[in-house]
Amino acid sequence: MWTRDKVRHEVLAILGRHVQAGTVLGDDSHLVADLEIDSLGVMEMVAELEDRFELHIPDSALREVGTASDVVNAVASRLARDGRFES
Repeated sequence: MWTRDKVRHEVLAILGRHVQAGTVLGDDSHLVADLEIDSLGVMEMVAELEDRFELHIPDSALREVGTASDVVNAVASRLARDGRFES
């Protein structure tokens, strides 16, 4: 069962693999503006998230995601819908 802290930890770890060395990564970090993750990086990040959390993230969900916190919320929401999230 996933908790918010576990989801946040895993999401930040995955995002951290897609940013330049020395980039400060936090909940309010914007994926494009702050972290400079390009479209290929976003696709790779989504693939890692799908593998790690065993879920499918539709392209439409990406339009709603701007910050690291948004990614955490999106993953937590999908896990909750599948009954795999403990609030």
